[in-house]
This record gives sequence, structure tokens and C-alpha cells, in this order.
Amino acid sequence: MSVLHDKELAQYRDLVQAPSTFEDGFGWRTVLGAVFVGLVMLPASMYMSLMVGESIGPAAKWVTVILFLEMAKRARSGLRPAEIFIMFAMVGTLVSSPMQNFFWRQFLVQSEAARSYGLTEMFPDWYAPTDMAVLDQQNFFMWEWFVPLILVFVGMIIGRIDQLILGYGLFRVASDVEKLPFPMAPLGVAGVTALAENQSGKEGWRWRCFSVGTVLGLGLGFLYMGVPILSNALGLQEPVRIVPIPWLDTSVNTEGLLPATPTGISFDPSNFFLGMALPFFGVLGAFIAVLITLALNPALHHFGWLTTWRPGQRTPEILFSNNLDFYMSFGIGLAAAVALIGLWQCISGLRQARSGLDAGVDARAVQVDRKGRGDIANWLVVFTYIISSILYIVICGWLVDWKFDGNYLLWVLLFFAFVYTPLVSYVTARLEGLVGQALHIPYVKELAFIFSGYKGIDVWLLPVPMHDYGQDTVNYRSAELVGCSFRSIWKLSALTVPLVFLLSLVYGQFIWSLGPIPSPVYPYAQEIWELNARNQCVVFSSTAGGYSPFLDAIHPELIGAGAAVGLGVYAVLAAFGLPVLLLYGVIKGLGGSIPQMLVIEMLGALFGRYVMAPRFGADNWRQYAPVVFAGYACGAGLIAMFAVGARFLSASVYQLTY
Repeated sequence: MSVLHDKELAQYRDLVQAPSTFEDGFGWRTVLGAVFVGLVMLPASMYMSLMVGESIGPAAKWVTVILFLEMAKRARSGLRPAEIFIMFAMVGTLVSSPMQNFFWRQFLVQSEAARSYGLTEMFPDWYAPTDMAVLDQQNFFMWEWFVPLILVFVGMIIGRIDQLILGYGLFRVASDVEKLPFPMAPLGVAGVTALAENQSGKEGWRWRCFSVGTVLGLGLGFLYMGVPILSNALGLQEPVRIVPIPWLDTSVNTEGLLPATPTGISFDPSNFFLGMALPFFGVLGAFIAVLITLALNPALHHFGWLTTWRPGQRTPEILFSNNLDFYMSFGIGLAAAVALIGLWQCISGLRQARSGLDAGVDARAVQVDRKGRGDIANWLVVFTYIISSILYIVICGWLVDWKFDGNYLLWVLLFFAFVYTPLVSYVTARLEGLVGQALHIPYVKELAFIFSGYKGIDVWLLPVPMHDYGQDTVNYRSAELVGCSFRSIWKLSALTVPLVFLLSLVYGQFIWSLGPIPSPVYPYAQEIWELNARNQCVVFSSTAGGYSPFLDAIHPELIGAGAAVGLGVYAVLAAFGLPVLLLYGVIKGLGGSIPQMLVIEMLGALFGRYVMAPRFGADNWRQYAPVVFAGYACGAGLIAMFAVGARFLSASVYQLTY
């Protein structure tokens, strides 16, 4: 079975048809929208990510665009689809704050994980200060933070140029030359279509679905996020939580029956609505992986594979222990199998194209009049790639004081820049064009750094030229589907990169000044960050010198078993014509994902497929679900922004002593 003929993927290919003309979507409205998002929504997004582990991005997109649509209506004007698309892209960029990374850095360098592995004093100053006298100030406006901040800003500029120009070049190859359909791109522009439909005075099904989702988001978002944030704003030391955040952990209660197995359920409504919107068999595969672990983990513990687990451990500790004992190696094998399948699909597609076969691509999905699209010369793409790769290598060399003698680090950097990155980016571009999936080759960087012979943990913190630009091709296909000139995207980036950095720095300093991060006020960060720190420090220890549990966790026999299972499952799916997304879902479920969240995703998928689809029709519901999910995100985001605003206001009020 060719993945091009996968039945479920074919249902997503033609949800939206490309127009015949292109327009510039960047203008003064976009500039005003950028200022609005940066001042109002960026801090709410930063706060939510610490509290519930979610970005406000989807909600911020809808709130901003709807606000400007209503303003345009009152001015007897309107927004063109290209303008709506650029506003969506603008919001998505502005709510991705680089200061989230700095919150993480200040925690990592003083974490218990770093101390237990003896790494605290090994973090370089250009990553984060390790002096407790500096960290206790909770102040980014100190000289010790200057170099880390500047490096991140420079990296943002180079990275954004790379994403735009190199992603465009790969899109030209995958879409214009190989004429691939990009089946997942229509899902990304469903909201643009809904809003364009509404402002035309024809409030059709899209707007009704969006409105229903918004009302649900307002109600459920208030119960899940609004109440805890507002209770904290009222001065309560412990926030009031109607349901556990981020999940209900029952692992300790079930360890007698299911040892070494994380159990529980998340009550985050967004996962339920996401499960309704995602392809069903992808969600089903992830849930099958959860069921597999329920049976497999107790057996592995009984037969002496999961030896690190101890009674009383909760979900983060269990995931860390099991990952070291079994799932790291087994997951490497599974991921390697998926990578081999992706490479095989890529090679197979190339052979079909060269032999003149149709390859199953629906020509209607890729025939676009490219006049006015905003294309650039091919030589500029190649020139940008070469210059940016050289800059990455020069920065890495400067940060390690050019310590290339006695190790192969320079050769590793050259390999990443001029062999690995172009190869993986091209294969991912083809896979995105064929099935909406990216290629992930596991632990390439880890193995390269270990075998390079470099000693020290700073190698893990370098801005190495190892990227996958193939995933950026989908954004260009989405722009094409709404008739937005590519020049609009490039203009937008010139505005948003400096704006998001400056505003993130200001708001990041304000949030950090409210109290330690993590703390009970930020339950997601408090629950997950120590697990993430332990996972990172285990890897860092492999080049720190001395004993490393990471090297002990690599078992070749388990890697081989994982690869065999992955290839075997794919062969069975192909033989019986079953959806290949099942395999990708299983990989997600076994790859360290939080099982509590996958359970509620599955409930949403079942509700959508067996309750809503029969009621509205399978084809109709497939189009309704993404719009309902977007509406929910909008409603929940409105509540979150209101609550976070109240929290910031309460923190800014000083009470007099008389």
C-alpha cells in the first residue's frame, strides 16, 4: 500500500482549493494588530504556559482577527483572506516568547537534577549565570544575563531567515516541481475561510461551529483556568482548583495492580476538543500505545527490565525511570523504523516521478497559477543557506573558545550543516507534502557529540546548525491556499522578531518578579520541569566525564527489537490496507507522552466519530471539528486573558500601611 493512497489522508487533501490570484496581506492593520497582541496577549500566553502547559496562541489568533474584523465592519470596510492569514501568522509568532526558555534556564542550572549529576558548576556563563546571588535577584536586567540574551536575539534573527528562505526553497521543490498535495495544510486555513465567510454577510456553518466552540470555551475555560488564576489574584496562597491541574495522578493508588505504570486522567478540555479534530486513527494509535503500556510495564517489571521504579513514585518519576530502563532504547528503534519508512516513501515517490507515473497525486490539489505569488531566485536560497550555516559554525567555535583540537566537534558541525540538515529537510518536505508527517531520526545529535570526543556539557547548549526546514513548507502551502503573497510573510517577520523579543523581556521580568518559577502558582511547571531537567541532565552527563547513566541506558538489543516491531507493524498495516497513521500514533504514545492526556484525547476522538459524525455526516463533521476546536481555543483564551490581566493588576497594586 502506498501512503499516497491512504484513505484517511485522502479525505483531508481537498478540504480547501487554492484561488487563482495572490494579494499582499501586510499593511497598517497588521502593524496595529502586532502591537495589540504584544501588549495584551503575550503576557497571558507566557503565564498560561507555566500554569497549564499550553500556549494561548490559537485563542489569541481568533481574538485578534475577530476584533479587527468588527472594527473594519464599523468602518464599512473588511479584511481580505490574505490579511486574515497574515494576522493569524503574526499572532502565532508574537505569542511564542523566547523568555520561556530563560525561565527554564534559571531553573535548570539550580535544579536538583543538575546537582545530583554534578553539573551545576559546568554550565557556561553564556547560557545562564549559576551564582545563586544573581539568581535569587530574579532579575533579567543584570549584566550576567546580557550575553545569554544577546545570543538568543541573534539566534532568533538567523533562525527566522533560515526558516523563511530555506523553507520556501523546499516548498518550491515539493509543490512546484514534484506537485505534492500537502494534505494537512487545509486544516490550517479552515479558520481563515470561516472568518472570510462571516464578514461577507453569509454566516454559514463555519461561523456557527466557531460560535458554539467559543461558548464552550468560555464556560469550560473559566472552570479549568479562570478560577485558579482569579483565586490567586485575590490573594489566596494556594489557588482554588475545581479539577486537578495538570492531571489527576492515580499511579500510587494503582501501583499494587500495575507496578511501574503511570495512570490517571487529565481534565483539560482542550485535549478533548483536539481529539475530535485530529485524524481518528492517529489518536487511536496513541491510545493503543497507552493500553500496551498498561499490560507491558507490569510484565517488564516482573521480568527484571524496569528495575529503577520504586513504590510511591508519581507519573514524572515513573516516566523517567521507565525511559532509562527500557523505553529510551525501544523508542530509538521505533523512531528509526519510522525514519526508514519515511526514507523509503521518499525514494519510492522519486522513482515513480522519474518513471512518469502519476504517484496517486490528485492534480486538482496542486495546480496553482503562480503569477504574483512572490517567488524569489533560486540562487538566493542557496546563498542564504551557505552563509547562515557558516555563521552557526563560527558562533559555536567562539562559544567553545575554538577547542577543536583533540576532538571531532568541527567535523560534526560541518556534517550537521552541509549533510544532515539538507537531507532531512528535503525528506521531511516530501513527507509533509505526501502525508503531513515529519522525519525524525532519533538521537543523531547525542551519538554525534558522544563520539566526537568533546568533554564538557557546553556542547549540548550550542546553537548547532542542525535543523529540519522541511516542516516550514506547510506554511507556504497554507498561504497559497488563501491567495496570500509570500512577500507578506517576509515583511511580517521583519516586524515581529524584534518586537516579540523586547516585549518578552519586559513581561518576562515582570512575571519572574511575582515569585519563584516553578511554584504552586504554576502547577504544570512544578509537575513537569523536574522530569524534563532529569532527562536533560542524564544526556548531558554522557560528555561530562565519569559515569553516565545515559550510556548505560542504551541497549542494542532493545533498539533492534523496537525497529523490528515498527517495521512489522507497518508491513501488517500495508498488507491489510489499514491507515498508516496508526503507526505514527503508537510511536507518539510510546515515546514518553503523558498518558493522562492521551486518554482524554481518545475520548474526544470517540465522541466525534461515533456521536457527532453520524449526526452530521462523516464528511461534514471532518470539516466542522477543526472549526469547533478553534472556537473553543478562542473562548478559553478570552477567559485566560481576563484572569491573567486581573492577576497582573493585583500584583501591581500596593497596599498602604494605614
